[in-house]
Amino acid sequence: MSIFKSRNKVDYFGLLLNLSEYSIKAANLLEESLLDYDHEKLPELLMEIHEIEHTADLVLRDLNHKLARRHSHPLKKEDISNISYLIDEVTDRTEDILMRFDLFNVQKLRSEALEFAKLISRGSVTMAKMLEKFRNFKTSLLVRESIVEINDIEEEGDNLYASSIRRLYRESSDPIETIVWTEIFYRFERCCDSLEELAQYVEIVIIKNT
Repeated sequence: MSIFKSRNKVDYFGLLLNLSEYSIKAANLLEESLLDYDHEKLPELLMEIHEIEHTADLVLRDLNHKLARRHSHPLKKEDISNISYLIDEVTDRTEDILMRFDLFNVQKLRSEALEFAKLISRGSVTMAKMLEKFRNFKTSLLVRESIVEINDIEEEGDNLYASSIRRLYRESSDPIETIVWTEIFYRFERCCDSLEELAQYVEIVIIKNT
């Protein structure tokens, strides 16, 4: 009987980590797209990032299905569910950024865009490191170190957002450009916020369970 149970035990920590890998894939694609930006390539890139986001949604759905069908969980069911949704939000917001470049017909990048993309890539990797050690949160210092690092990345994002908007409004005389980049920089900043929101929630869960 115990063997049967062990075979059917769900590794929720592993599923959360797996979900975060799609955030890394989306962030890497965003960074690569902006590193060698070509507006004509956007339709193909959007299809690729949408496939990443869609697959992540399927993983999320599978995780929630397992949560609903099983009664034994390493953490409260709602905490696992909330963490998974927050991870997925990072992927969604990353895709949303790339969509704006197509929707607004952006032909030329402002330099801060690539800086933001690199920041999101760093944050996504740090998020995965945090989740990789999350199963050992009672003893692992790496989880807390990753939370601090994500908070630092989000603060970098806030500073970059402020400097980006400041430079935009001082240098741009084109009202359309100003409107477009105000919106794009806002989307970048929201994505950085979503990383911090996840880290803060993980920290709350750790506090509740130690």
